[in-house]
Amino acid sequence: MIRKTPLAFGFCALLAGAPQAFASFDMEYCKWGEDDCLLSGTPVLEPGNDSRDNLLRLLSEAKSVTLPIQPIPADLTRSRDVYFAFHPQWDTALRAAEMTTRQNENDLLNQQMASLHVDPIEFNHDDEQENRFVSNNADSVSQFFAALLSDTTLTAEQKQALAQARLGLYSGASAEQISESLITLAPESSSVSYRTYLTGAAHFYTGEYAAAKQDFTPLVNSDRPWLAETAQYMLMRTALNKSAENSTGQYGDFDIQRIDRNAAAQAENAAQDYLQRWPEGLYAESSRGMLRRINWYLQNWAPLAGLYEQAFLQASDAQDLKRLVTEYDNVVGMQFYDQSVQQPFTDAPVVSYIEMLRAIRPNRDKVPTLTQTDLDASKPFFEKSGKLSLWRDLQLNLWMATDNLPAILQTVTPAQKLPARDILAFSEQVMYGEALMGQKQWPAARDFWLKLLKLSEDGEQQQYLQAKLAATLVFNGQAAAVFAPDSVVTNLRYRSRVLKAVATPELLRQQVRQGPNNEERTIALHTLLVRDLTENRFNDWLQDRKLASEITQPIIGEAFNDVNLTAFEWNGTAAEAGYVCHSLDDTVATLSKHADDAHALNCLGEFFRTTQTHVDLWKDAAGNGVLEVAIDRKEPFGQFDRQSYYQQVITSPKAEHEDRSYALYRAIMCYAPSGANECGGEEVDKLQRKGWFTQLKTQYPGSPWAQKLKYYW
Repeated sequence: MIRKTPLAFGFCALLAGAPQAFASFDMEYCKWGEDDCLLSGTPVLEPGNDSRDNLLRLLSEAKSVTLPIQPIPADLTRSRDVYFAFHPQWDTALRAAEMTTRQNENDLLNQQMASLHVDPIEFNHDDEQENRFVSNNADSVSQFFAALLSDTTLTAEQKQALAQARLGLYSGASAEQISESLITLAPESSSVSYRTYLTGAAHFYTGEYAAAKQDFTPLVNSDRPWLAETAQYMLMRTALNKSAENSTGQYGDFDIQRIDRNAAAQAENAAQDYLQRWPEGLYAESSRGMLRRINWYLQNWAPLAGLYEQAFLQASDAQDLKRLVTEYDNVVGMQFYDQSVQQPFTDAPVVSYIEMLRAIRPNRDKVPTLTQTDLDASKPFFEKSGKLSLWRDLQLNLWMATDNLPAILQTVTPAQKLPARDILAFSEQVMYGEALMGQKQWPAARDFWLKLLKLSEDGEQQQYLQAKLAATLVFNGQAAAVFAPDSVVTNLRYRSRVLKAVATPELLRQQVRQGPNNEERTIALHTLLVRDLTENRFNDWLQDRKLASEITQPIIGEAFNDVNLTAFEWNGTAAEAGYVCHSLDDTVATLSKHADDAHALNCLGEFFRTTQTHVDLWKDAAGNGVLEVAIDRKEPFGQFDRQSYYQQVITSPKAEHEDRSYALYRAIMCYAPSGANECGGEEVDKLQRKGWFTQLKTQYPGSPWAQKLKYYW
C-alpha cells in the first residue's frame, strides 16, 4: 500500500474525485479491489473478462500473490455458490482487519493527544473526503503529532498550541484562524516554521495555491527534517492541484483538455526534485504515484504505460497490486475504452498486452478493433521484450474473435501436462477446446475437457472446465451423462441448470430417486412437479407428488428458495376473497379426471398467481459461461400460463356463471396496471381485453367481479 502520510494519499485515493473509467464490467457491484470484492471473471485471459481481472491474474503469477478468488466448498454437490460472476454476499463481508487497523490508529492518536495535553476529538469522516481533502485525515494528524513529539527544540506549551491548531485544521480552520491561534509563538522559535506549514496546508485545502506555494517554499530548506521533506512534497501537490482547478467540463465531468499544462509540468519537476532528494522518503511511493497522475494530465501515454509497468513489477504484496490495478484502470482504461490501443507501448509489454487484448472486444461494428495487420506489426516488439507468449495469446484470441477456429486447432497442441500457475498455458488449452465446440466436434470436445480436468490441479480451473464439459454434453444431446454415476460434473449449480432447463421427466424422476443428496433431489422434484402442472400432466403429478418420500429432508432456506417444495402444500385459502378453492392436491385430482373443469382451472390459476411457482431460470443463471447457451430454449420449461386457463373457461360452454365471470375478471387483471401481461402466454391485444370487459359488464353485471372491475388495461 502507499503509505498514508501528512497531507498525502496515494494516487488511487486522489482519483476518488476524478471521473470513473467504466472500462470494466462490475461498476454496479462491490468496489473492485476492496478486501470484500473478489474476482468475478473466468480463470483465463480473454477479452470478455474485466480488464482488471486479466491484469491481476497475469501479474500475480510472477509474484506468487494469492488471488482474491471465490472459495471452493469441500462438497460441491450441495452448493450452487461456485460460478464466475459477482456474488451478492461478497459486498457484505466484515472487514475485521480494517476495523483492527482503525482501532490501532485511534489508540495511537489518543496516546499522542494525551502526551500533547490536547482534548481528544472524534475522527470519523475520513472516508467522506475527496480530491485534495483526502489527506486531511486522522493519519496525517497523527504524523504531524509524531513530528512535534520528536522535536526537542519545542517547548511543551508550543507543542500543545501547534497540536491544537492541527486539530483545528482537521475541523476546517482557515489560515487566518490558525495564525490567530498561534500569534503568541516566539518569532525566533522553530515553532514558527510549524505554524507556516499549517497556514500553507490551510491555504492548500481552500484552493489558494499561490499562497500555499509561498508558505511551503521557504520550508524546503528548514533544519527540521520532517518540515523540509513535507514542504517539498506539498509543493508538488500544490502545483498538481492547481493544474486541475479548472478541469471541470460543462456538465461537471473531468475534461483533461482543460488541464493547465504549465502547472502540471511544474508538478512534474517538483516530484522529480523530491525523489532525487528523498528517494526512499516518507512520500517517495506517493510521489511516484503522482508522477503517473502528472503524465496522465499531460497525456504522455507511452511514458505513463512504462511507469505502470514498472510499478506493477515493484508491487510488494497482493493489496498493493490490487490498488495499482485499480488506479491503472481508472486512468488508462478511461483513455482507451473508446480509443483502443492497436500498437504496443515502448518498455511496457504487459500493459501493451492488456490493452491490445481489450481491443479484441467487439466494437460498435461487432468486430475487433485490433486487426491482424496491427498484431503482426507488434510481434517483433513482444519478441524483443521476451514476451512472445503474450503475443501468441493475442493471436489465439484474435482468431477466436474472428471465428478462425481451424487456425487455433492447427496451432495449439493438446497438453500432456498442465503447468501450475500458468494462466497463459491454461488459456491456450481452453481456446483449443472452445474451437472444437465451435466446430461442433462434440465427442472430441468432450474427451478434451475430460482430459484437461484430469490434468488441472487448480480448484477454480476445475469448476470452469466442468461448465464447459456440461455444455458440451448438452449440445451433443447427452444431458443424462451429466448425472451418470461416474460423472465429473459435480458442481450442483451446473447440474441444477441442466435439470431445470433440459432434463426429461424421466431424468428428473431418476434424480429424485438417485440424486446424490437432498439438495439435488429437491431441485429435481420441484422442477418435475412444476412441469407436470404447466404441461397438463395431471395424472403424472399425482404420482410424482409421492416421490417426496425419497427426500429425507427437503431443502429450504434462501439459497434454495427457488425450489421450495412447501409451495405444493397450497390449501386454497390464499385464493381471491369471494372465490373458494380447495387444496392443490384436490384441484389437480379434479383436473386428472376432467381436464376442462372450469372451477379447477381457475383454482390452478390461483395457485400460480398467489405462489408464483415456476421453474426459476434466474436464480442460478449467472457465471455459467457457455452452459447457458447450451440450455437456452425459446420457450423454457416450467413457466406458467394462467391466461390460457382463463381463456379456456371463458370459451367453455359448460362453465358456470361464477367461474366464467371470475375468469373474465382475472384475464383482464393479467394486464393491470401496466398493460403488460403478467400471467404468462402470448399477449392479447387491447381490443380483446375490451371485449372481455364488455362481456363481464353486460353478461354478469351482478357478479362481484363485474362490480369490482372499473377499467381494462
